[in-house]
Amino acid sequence: MRSVFDRRRFFGGIGAAGLAFGLARTSGAQSTFAFGLPIAESGGLPGDGFIVRHGFQTENTWYNPGNWHSAEDWYRLDGVDTAGAPVIVIADGDVVFVGSDYPGRVIIIQHAPDLYSMSGHLAPDSVMVAEGDTVARGQQLAAVASIQGWTAPNHLHFELRNFLYAAEINGETPRYAYGCGYMCAPGPGHWPMTAPELPAGMGWRNPTHVIGNRLLLDGPLTVQVPLAAGGATTLTSAPWQRDDATDLGLIDLVPGARYSVLAVDAGEEASTGTSAEAYFLSYLIDDGNGTSGWVRSAVPDFGDSGSDGRPSSVRFALLPALG
Repeated sequence: MRSVFDRRRFFGGIGAAGLAFGLARTSGAQSTFAFGLPIAESGGLPGDGFIVRHGFQTENTWYNPGNWHSAEDWYRLDGVDTAGAPVIVIADGDVVFVGSDYPGRVIIIQHAPDLYSMSGHLAPDSVMVAEGDTVARGQQLAAVASIQGWTAPNHLHFELRNFLYAAEINGETPRYAYGCGYMCAPGPGHWPMTAPELPAGMGWRNPTHVIGNRLLLDGPLTVQVPLAAGGATTLTSAPWQRDDATDLGLIDLVPGARYSVLAVDAGEEASTGTSAEAYFLSYLIDDGNGTSGWVRSAVPDFGDSGSDGRPSSVRFALLPALG
């Protein structure tokens, strides 16, 4: 699914939109789109001060070279230890699993019949929910654990997928001898690069694309420049990756500034891309002074890369400011 959502045409059909995207109401789940990011400083805007290192379906070079990453790893910026960072609910849903030692605790939430979020590497003594709980977007689940002896810093491992158990991944007949093994809800967190399918072909989804495709609410949507970011960026006439996109000039993104959003363009949820360059998330913004245009939000960062040299990290130029 690749969609450009236009808010000016969207709201008349909001009631039917949930069914169109398979988000039929389940116990505790909502029927309109209201998805946010999975990590925030206390009292801060979700995502502000963080970066995705080893994004979805990039090579997991730090932990498992030769394997595709099935998740996004969220870290505090500038090498600051991520341990203790609050992990939050991305959308209303029901807690279906709490447990494991990933290392660290794992929490899995069902948001729709075919959509689950998984948060891993959580401090056991910080878990604030239990199986069977109904949770709401923005609610704190736990905090990132401090785990000793790793080859990389502490971080949040965050997945979106269409299964709780999948037979060949973490169910009755696992195809590969991962430590997770038989009927293990968390799953392996990665997938061999030699396998005939990518993680997206097995049911994992690009979290940034899923959240971007489900940002529209029955009310105004704004985005904010991260306090840790800023600088000039290009406004374009269409999302940057389209052949017909033309430059409209530069806009200065002042940290903390907010912009009204007229439309959202997010990439395929079952993305076939295998680097951060395959991340597509743009906003059509209105600065309130008669200027509008598309801004690329998910920007590849070469601070981390796969064995082929392609980038695996993602920074965000704009963050959804959901109330």
